[in-house]
Amino acid sequence: MIFQQFLNEDSGCLSYLIGCGDAGQAIVVDPGRDRVNEYLRFARKKGLRIAHVLETHTHADHISGNRDLAAASEAAIHVHASAGVAFEHADVSDGDTLRVGKVELKIAHTPGHTPDSISVFVIDHSRGPEPWFVLTGDLLFVGSVGRPDLGGERAAEDIYESLRRVLLPLDDLVEVYPAHGGGSSCGKGMSSKGGSTIGFERRFNPAFRYDDKRAFVDFIMAGIPPKPAAFEKIVAKNKGLVPLVSAKPRPYAAREAREAIAQGACVLDLRDAAEFGEGHVPGALNVWIESPQFAERVAGMAPAGGPLLLMGAPSDLDRAVTALSRVGVDDIAGFLRYGMVEWRTEGFPIETAPQMTVHDLADWLEQGRDVVVLDVREPAEWDDGHIDGALHLPMFEAAARRGEIPEGRLTAVVCAGGLRSSTVISALQRHGVANLHNVTGGMTAWVKAGYGITRQRPAPSTAPAPSSGARVVDCRGLSCPWPSMKLAKAIVDVAPGGLLEVLATDPGAPADLDAFSKRTGHRVVERSESGGVLASSSSEAP
Repeated sequence: MIFQQFLNEDSGCLSYLIGCGDAGQAIVVDPGRDRVNEYLRFARKKGLRIAHVLETHTHADHISGNRDLAAASEAAIHVHASAGVAFEHADVSDGDTLRVGKVELKIAHTPGHTPDSISVFVIDHSRGPEPWFVLTGDLLFVGSVGRPDLGGERAAEDIYESLRRVLLPLDDLVEVYPAHGGGSSCGKGMSSKGGSTIGFERRFNPAFRYDDKRAFVDFIMAGIPPKPAAFEKIVAKNKGLVPLVSAKPRPYAAREAREAIAQGACVLDLRDAAEFGEGHVPGALNVWIESPQFAERVAGMAPAGGPLLLMGAPSDLDRAVTALSRVGVDDIAGFLRYGMVEWRTEGFPIETAPQMTVHDLADWLEQGRDVVVLDVREPAEWDDGHIDGALHLPMFEAAARRGEIPEGRLTAVVCAGGLRSSTVISALQRHGVANLHNVTGGMTAWVKAGYGITRQRPAPSTAPAPSSGARVVDCRGLSCPWPSMKLAKAIVDVAPGGLLEVLATDPGAPADLDAFSKRTGHRVVERSESGGVLASSSSEAP
């Protein structure tokens, strides 16, 4: 067997090539539109012909590459019979098999995430008749399960039943390879690890803690992440109901670009927040090309009805076009040939987005200045900790809800690190909202600096009880980097030989505590974990 996993780090999408070297044939599962040439190159390198393309479900977060790959390789496309696609394909149903040489793929219908979802048992008959691994699509992830919100509670019940009917009976050693990993919006709390085993997920995946169906449904319906940007359009294209097109951008002079903007075009500025803030084309949308989920953010924030003009380094333009094609953003008319240099030379208007540090913001708040703190993170991030008194407008809702931002007041816009906030500022500026400042470093820098936060909901109460007489530092809900400033302040109050107990939910906390202890002379005397809360007891040498 030849097995290769392909990861899109921006979106968390995972696709697979499975082949038989003896037969010289391969099957590609869940191909991305932006990776077609990569599959072809890998197959050619291994001496394989791609004979089949298989989809585990109709994707809502990216455009499938199934038709492009089939056109290039003459492969047959296979989807579940309930998918309802409008292009040439072959249906598969529960119990069907696909085979290349000694490698067999057996289909199991596992509805829940979508009605057409399947899991695929992969058997290498050269080693035995049992499944070696299972491709779980968006039913089971490493550390999580698929989101059910597209079908509501009925879909959540289907996920419960599919897990127990198809996956739970498997041997612990069967490997698990999902269609998405960390960074995807198709589930919550997913690991960035590319694979797992049934045994590991049975033991550690929170979804397997619930034997009662009602409790399971309540668990996975809570805190569902936002739906993928433009998911209706993506689904329509993946079903073949809307035609696929390919962008063919051409160079634009600054004067020509200005005329296009007057007719409804929007500049997509690919530069980082600092460069954008120093000066940009008025009305430009800023999404840094290196941003996590770059394409998804553009799909969700770009104005509808007009073409895009790209602004960025020449080396970024092709990357942007390729990435955007994956989410169905194909109306890209061109790019500004000489960027801001020619725009400035022509004397055209320039807009700015002032940057400020978390220390600047803390000073403003301490001085009592009339400032609005606008937090554009997602609800789960907000609940885990935010600046007291902040206004919460999640990124994809901010422009539509701009009327909630008080007029005429200074507004400091904050996200986790300063990228989403710059995107929101650019979108708000398109609608005439002024006095916006981007908080560089975002809440990560705010927490690291030791500034206070408040929580919408209480932190989990499942941690072990603090040791008697210990000073407790509660950092639950705070993400890396470990808030060492908070620890440093706590240690001042610890008597020589006294105990310091630290509670945290971030998986990187133990390593950071070890490093902190090495610097300060504290030693970790006990560690424990309960309900996802890490507890560490440290003692200062007398």
